[in-house]
Amino acid sequence: MFDTDNRLLAMIDQHQIPLGMQCFTGNRALIEVLGLTGFDFVMLDTEHSPANPRAIEDAILAADIVDLVPLVRVPSCTDDTAIRRAMEAGAQGLFVPEVKSADDVRRVFDAALFPPLGTRGICPATRAARYSYRSFVDYAEWNNRNFLVVPLIEHPAAVDNIDEICALDQVHILAFGPGDLAYAMGEGTNMTDSPKIREAYLKVQAAADRHGVAVMGGPVLDPSVDGCKSALEDGVKVFCLGLDVMGFRRFCEHTVRIAGDSVQGTAYIRPETPAPDFAPHVTG
Repeated sequence: MFDTDNRLLAMIDQHQIPLGMQCFTGNRALIEVLGLTGFDFVMLDTEHSPANPRAIEDAILAADIVDLVPLVRVPSCTDDTAIRRAMEAGAQGLFVPEVKSADDVRRVFDAALFPPLGTRGICPATRAARYSYRSFVDYAEWNNRNFLVVPLIEHPAAVDNIDEICALDQVHILAFGPGDLAYAMGEGTNMTDSPKIREAYLKVQAAADRHGVAVMGGPVLDPSVDGCKSALEDGVKVFCLGLDVMGFRRFCEHTVRIAGDSVQGTAYIRPETPAPDFAPHVTG
C-alpha cells in the first residue's frame, strides 16, 4: 500500500464523488458488504460507540480486505492516545470532533505525523507498519504524505474560525455537522429548516471553496437522488450516506410494517405495529 497515495484524494482530483458510510457497530460482515457493494470508505466510530482499540483494528482489517479506505472518528481532538492507536491499527485518516479552531486541527496533525512534521513516536511493532523495521520507514513516509484529517464543523466557534481551519495546508476534506451545531445554537433538532444552520453551512462552504477544501455531506439517513443532487448543487464533493444501526432500524420498521399490512383482510392477525421512531432528518 505504501506505493499508492490516498485513494479518496485521488478520486476528488479526478472529479469523482467518493461514497462512505458511518459504522457504529464495527461489524466485520457489514463492513465487507460496504466494500462489496461499491462504497469507497467507511467511518468507524469511537466517539459515540463502545469500540475498543482491538475491535477497531479488526474492523480496519475487514475494510482492507474489500478495498475500503478506513477512517476512524476519534473521541476528541485532544485524545492523543486514541489518535495514535487508530493510526497504528491502520487507519488512513481521522474524523475529528470538537474542533473549534485551527490550533485544534494542528494538535491532531502533531499527534498523528512523525518527525519532522509532528511528534508521533515510532513503533514498528504495529499493524500499520506491517510489524517490521524494514517497512516502517516506508510507512512513516506514506503516513506523513497521505494522512487525512477530516475536521467536523459542528460547533459555533468552528464556524467562526472556518477560514483559518480551511487555510491549513493539510486539510483537504471537512464535514459539516448540522446536528450538534443546531443544538449548540439553540435550534434543537431543527437542523434542516433552520435559517441559522443554513447560514452557517453557506459560510463553511464558501470558505472551503476559497481554499480548495472538499466538503463532505449529503442526506445522511434518508438518501435519495434528489437529496444527493441538492447536496452536489450546494457544493458537496464527498458523500457520507447512511449509518449502519439507523439503516438497520429503518429496514426493521419497514419490514414490521409490511408484515402487519400483509395480514389485513385475512384470517390472521399481527400484534399492533409500533409507531416508527425513525426521523429521516436526524443525523448522527
